Amino acid sequence: MTPSLKQLDYICAVQESGSYAKAAKKMNISQSSIVAAVSMAEQYLGARIFSPQKGRGVLITAAGERFITSARRLLAAKEEFHRTIRFPGSVNESLRIGLFEPFSSIIMTDVMRRLKDEISDIFVELIEADQLTLKRCLDQGEVDVLLVYDLGPDFSGTVEHIGRAPPHAMVHKDSALARHDAISITQLAEEPISLLSLPLTTSYLMSLFDAAIHRPRIVFKSRNYETVIRSVANGLGATVLNAWPRHALQVETNTKRLHLTDTLPAPNIVTVDHYGEMRPRAVKSFIAILKDYFAEAYRY
Repeated sequence: MTPSLKQLDYICAVQESGSYAKAAKKMNISQSSIVAAVSMAEQYLGARIFSPQKGRGVLITAAGERFITSARRLLAAKEEFHRTIRFPGSVNESLRIGLFEPFSSIIMTDVMRRLKDEISDIFVELIEADQLTLKRCLDQGEVDVLLVYDLGPDFSGTVEHIGRAPPHAMVHKDSALARHDAISITQLAEEPISLLSLPLTTSYLMSLFDAAIHRPRIVFKSRNYETVIRSVANGLGATVLNAWPRHALQVETNTKRLHLTDTLPAPNIVTVDHYGEMRPRAVKSFIAILKDYFAEAYRY
């Protein structure tokens, strides 16, 4: 028997929570219902989806990974169906985008303008969060597509490469380093540092200083991208960032971006979705516009 959509929800909950008990609590049903859904799906698949670990919940199998990836595509299509039916006649198309928080300032205004030009009556909802939160949003069908770095969580689904984002420095315009167009990570480490402190971002940015002679002195932290830039503009310190726009942002007054001469690890900017080959037009257009935009406007 083919598992129902509700049972697919139960199975995805097991994968997300790592145990039958936690999945039952999350879905507010009995554990026996969770076990029954997994058992039915395994019979349908002809293979185990989860491997029980004594006292440690469950681990997903390779066959289970394939099953759940396909299940999430189906559940995403279900959400798209319900959203279309729920708002008949309001707009022809809608798009829910999960966005790594800093991208909102540096990317989305121009991209949304282009998307609106292509699909004039589209409704767009942005969900801005850190990467771990965004993964949960995608896996739970709360967004259609993510725009993130390929850092941290293992994103399941269809991943599209948008662009590469090598790290670079930002300093106050009156800093001695501002006389240069490029500096080393060791030179940057000699400055007081303002740091973007989103989950996963902090550890990645600090790892860049492993190539320096000494660790920097952190004088300011913020989860907000523009706040970090403002701290540099106000002379609190320098910083290290990734995506470099062709045109300066309004908050960049009194700052200068500098290339880093070292060979440092650089994340890729990617989109992730669960639609596979069945992407709605809005998702396809968004991804195509992003690729064109990054090819034109960003240095990577």
